[in-house]
Parts: sequence; structure tokens; C-alpha cells
Amino acid sequence: MKNQENAAGFKIRFKFYKKDEYKYLSHLNIVNIITRALRRAGIKTKYSCGYRPKPKINFSNPTPLGVDSFAEYCDVVILEDIEECEFLSAVNLELVPQMMATRAKKIDIKSASISSDISVCLYCFELDAASSTVNFINEFTESVKNNIKSKSDFSSSIFDMMVKTSNENIIFVKLYGYVKIFKNLNNEIFKFNNFLEFFQNWIKKYNIINISYIKKEEIYIFKDNTLKTPMEII
Repeated sequence: MKNQENAAGFKIRFKFYKKDEYKYLSHLNIVNIITRALRRAGIKTKYSCGYRPKPKINFSNPTPLGVDSFAEYCDVVILEDIEECEFLSAVNLELVPQMMATRAKKIDIKSASISSDISVCLYCFELDAASSTVNFINEFTESVKNNIKSKSDFSSSIFDMMVKTSNENIIFVKLYGYVKIFKNLNNEIFKFNNFLEFFQNWIKKYNIINISYIKKEEIYIFKDNTLKTPMEII
């Protein structure tokens, strides 16, 4: 890898999803799949220097096992300039429908790593309340906001929480959880698995409501006191 030492390289950030049976793959499995896909696609990745060179690839925070994710991100430093659409096409030819890249964008080679920049992660819980009345759903919605967002042991790890319903009596709980500590906010890191266990037990008192689907919808970075996606800040 010595011939790479003086090469500046180009940095591309791309977004991809993993769903269906691929949601059960570990973060390490996902890293290996993407790394091999880049290699098979002919994308010349830059490597670090030293005794054990490694490809300059950085991934967003791991997604809990069993959760579909539509907000996986990866930064990769490559040796040759390539258009974003060409990059996407080449990589997706080496992936499968259960895991494919959806967006790509060239970014500053000196930009902060995606893993260190992430501030908040958005999870969406779909709850089946098909047999519920409007009043019952309204009561549940208020209870979620008042008891979980404001009074639970997870309150300091939740940046925000929103609840809405559909015409089919599906309740959507959108939970924005912190993924790092901010001293000025006195917050805690959101622990998904602990929250899921608590949430499943909490809704048992509402016998006709069940969690039907969970997904990781997006990740955000604090920029100018607002939340922006990793693609919006570059």
C-alpha cells in the first residue's frame, strides 16, 4: 500500500438499507458485505498506512438485530474520482435487494467521520390497534407522551417523541434517541434493547395494542442548533 501514501483520494458518503432477513445480520457482517461489494465493483479504496493497512471506510452506528434499517451510512475514501450515480450503480450490482445503496454524495476529504458526528437516531414503532376506539387511541397517545417521554427512566435519553394514527387504526410512535452525550443537555445515550423490553411490558395494559413493526428510519447530526441528515450537512 506504499504507493497510496501520497494519494489524496476522494471521499464518498453513501446511504443504504438492510431489511427482511438481512436485519438479522450483525454490524460486522454488514461491514464485511459492503467492503467486499466495493472490492468486487472495482472501487479502488484507499488503505491506511502501517504494519496492518485497513481500508478507509467508516460506518454509522450499529442497528439492533432484528430491526429493519433504512438509514445505514458509510464514508469511504477512494483513489479515483467517480460520479455518484456511477458509484451507486457499480456497488448495487454487487448487492442484493435486501440491502442496497440509495444515495451517494462526494464530501470533503477532511469532513468528520460519520460515526463521530451522529447525534440522534430515529426509530419508528408501528402499533396495531385495529380493534380500538378513537377515544381509546387518544388516551393511549396522551399516555405515551406524558408517561414515557416525560416521566420514564428513559426520558433523559429521548430527544423527542411523536405519536400519530392512520385511518387503519395503526399507531406510529416516532422516537428520537440520543446516540452520544452532550454535557450542556445532561442527557443519556438511548439504549434500544432496554427500551424495547420496557415498551413491550408497558403496552400490555392495553390488551388490544401490539407492536407490529419496528424500523430505524433516519439518523441526524446537530448542525446550527437543528437536526440534519448526514446528506444535508455536506
